[in-house]
Amino acid sequence: CPEEYAEAQQDCPAHDPKCACHGPIMTKGMVGWAGGGTGTDFFINTYEKPAKFWGNQHTVWGQITDDESLALITKIFEKPVTAKGDMHYLDS
Repeated sequence: CPEEYAEAQQDCPAHDPKCACHGPIMTKGMVGWAGGGTGTDFFINTYEKPAKFWGNQHTVWGQITDDESLALITKIFEKPVTAKGDMHYLDS
């Protein structure tokens, strides 16, 4: 675990007791891995400010950096969704 994350306090699940070691604080456009209870998922961070509330618990494996792609992602978030618990799914 990188030294700057060693003291991070996270609510780590039993299957991943060192979740604070996964990656940097996510910023807009970063693509992260979230291994929840239903399987592996990925997500794209769209917050304008760094997502400090997530801590370092998500593995960052990519980043969208060009304005055209970020604009497309913003349009996707304007589509209708159905909420299921804390998650939102695009309507078909």
